[in-house]
Amino acid sequence: MEVLVGVLLVSVIVMVVLTPLTGFFGLTRRSTQQVGATQTAQALLETIRGDWLSAAMYDQRCTTATIPAGATLTVTNLDLNGNAVGSAPLNASCSGNAPDTAPIRRLQLVVQADTARSTLVVDVARP
Repeated sequence: MEVLVGVLLVSVIVMVVLTPLTGFFGLTRRSTQQVGATQTAQALLETIRGDWLSAAMYDQRCTTATIPAGATLTVTNLDLNGNAVGSAPLNASCSGNAPDTAPIRRLQLVVQADTARSTLVVDVARP
């Protein structure tokens, strides 16, 4: 009888300890996905900003970056006061496009990775 009571107490203690641990493992998985989505977004935005250090590439709205699946990039032209004056999609080719000399562009990138979603916004001034 004492052994049965001992086993029962140990099993209750194990359940009390293990239940929060499984929640922590899920939280760690979601956190890792969120960090991955944010790193992907940061790397992509930094590539575009680096490409746009060249006035020619900025005016043509072209970049060497590849938008991954699950990511959505919105490019908005802004005036000097920061007001939106229209959208400006990226161009896959860097030639033959009409120049767009907007003084500032706002890049909004949304990356979806499994259940994690990361949204980054950056303003890029014309060089």
